[in-house]
Amino acid sequence: PLKARPDTMASASFAFKEEQAVYAYHGPLLYKATIKECVSRTAPGGSPLVKLYLVSYDGVNQHWDEWVPESRVLADTKEAEKLQKERIKEFNRAVKKRARAATEQQASSSAPPHKKRMAEKGAPSDKNDEMLINEIKETLRLPQAMKLRLIDDWERISRERKLVPLPRDQTIATLLDDFVATKAKRTSHERLYTEVCDGMRSFFNQALPQVLLYKYERKQMRDVRDEHKEKTYVELYGAEHMLRLFVKLPELLVHCKLQREHMSVLLSKLTELLKFMQAHKSKYFANAFESPSEEYLQWWSQEEA
Repeated sequence: PLKARPDTMASASFAFKEEQAVYAYHGPLLYKATIKECVSRTAPGGSPLVKLYLVSYDGVNQHWDEWVPESRVLADTKEAEKLQKERIKEFNRAVKKRARAATEQQASSSAPPHKKRMAEKGAPSDKNDEMLINEIKETLRLPQAMKLRLIDDWERISRERKLVPLPRDQTIATLLDDFVATKAKRTSHERLYTEVCDGMRSFFNQALPQVLLYKYERKQMRDVRDEHKEKTYVELYGAEHMLRLFVKLPELLVHCKLQREHMSVLLSKLTELLKFMQAHKSKYFANAFESPSEEYLQWWSQEEA
């Protein structure tokens, strides 16, 4: 998010005032926020004044404070609250649709011929699997601050054409080792935490090239692997991409066919891992995205053509 104060200021009448509670758009979703500052500036070419607000999103770190135009701010009303809920439903439907399509495509490509024929004929999906996926999603529901990070991640990469710096200083391997070390000091179940984290390493290394990357990031993956052939993905990527794995985990875990009590234990440890990531987000998440090279941008322009 933009942190710099707008450089040119002028007098203007504002629809909202400082310390006013509002709703503000961040990506496709609406969030409760508070106006911290109001400024205006003249756009290049002497265009009409642009009114800007410094908004602070409720319940998240000041790192996410940003300047937004008036068009992204709504008054704190029942209508805005209703719109927020509608936006969340639309966003969740879109995410589920994309995840379902990816899962069906993967299942279709790996299924035996007779299974493929059944799928093509519209055979019903396993209702038990669907129920289990929903249960896992509910258990591993991301905190609001982590959802904001995913949205910011998407905006920086898909809209601004930025990249997460790789290899990361604080890698997923480091994050998982730190998590196990922290738990080892407080519990006698170090072996259990180690097994869970080993499983997450395996999941991530397999899932990253398949379902965790935006198309724009694929060349970066190939480049960093060429430079560090001796390392696995968990030794190159960081918490940003680990968070994407948590979104995909329900569809991945349902195929493990674990007994319910084992699944419950696994989910409880994964919930602890998610809380650990949130508690130490300033350490494990990148502070800034980087601009790619001219050669990278040329590759992308050819991919889009």
